[in-house]
Amino acid sequence: MSKRSDESMEPAERPVILVVEDEADYRLLIVSDLEDDYQVVEAANGKEGLEKALDTIPDLVVTDLMMPVMDGIELCRRLKAGVETAHIPVVMLTAKTAVESQVEGLQTGADDYVTKPFNMQLLRARISNLLQTRRLLRRHFAHEFAHSTGEDPISEMLEIPELRSGLDRAFWENLSRILKANCADPDFNTDSLASELNMSQRSMQRKIKALVDLTPVQLIAEYRLKKAEVLLKDPEMHVTDVAFDVGFSDLSHFYRLFKKKHGMNPSQYRDVN
Repeated sequence: MSKRSDESMEPAERPVILVVEDEADYRLLIVSDLEDDYQVVEAANGKEGLEKALDTIPDLVVTDLMMPVMDGIELCRRLKAGVETAHIPVVMLTAKTAVESQVEGLQTGADDYVTKPFNMQLLRARISNLLQTRRLLRRHFAHEFAHSTGEDPISEMLEIPELRSGLDRAFWENLSRILKANCADPDFNTDSLASELNMSQRSMQRKIKALVDLTPVQLIAEYRLKKAEVLLKDPEMHVTDVAFDVGFSDLSHFYRLFKKKHGMNPSQYRDVN
């Protein structure tokens, strides 16, 4: 089977896959096959898997269905019920005869299943397809965010069909509320955002990156610049006031970021728009 583009990435940039499997032989088989192309995290049961999922916020979870302590059904249910982890694709490994379990797994929110005993090429293909689907969705969200025209681009994102329901929508609504309320505060930063979201810096960063392919620093800066673009349409408003109104206490920093994005300074932008 041909290798994916993931292998050309630096190790730290490769997708993180959490493998949750109580049978050591199966776990070793999966991990040893995937570790050349992905960052792989291991767990021996659902409870341990949930803890590691919350700690690492992986790009995808492969979990067995039947496990001690916490089975794959409960693990999947909890992942899909958490704002931090709801977006993570889950591949369920099931016994070949357990059709009812397969159905239950999918109803719980699993994105795909592979029956045991399985062919690693099949599992790799399912993983690759789900990761590619997430990449395409992330690019779609990033494109919509970048091309929004209002002063609150995150609110505009809520009109995207894929964000009209579910926990990802709830996350974006909360994010929009927080940024709108704090945009003008020059002291508002990623620490402030993580605190308002009640998330760790790591979880927040991976969640935002997974949804819109931006770091929290980039997201805050882009939000402020979007608002500045709208304010600049008012010919009576001085550029300095625009910068202060969107949270830039350092005017030169505002000019640098604006010119980096638009290839012109704010005054020139106003003239051509």
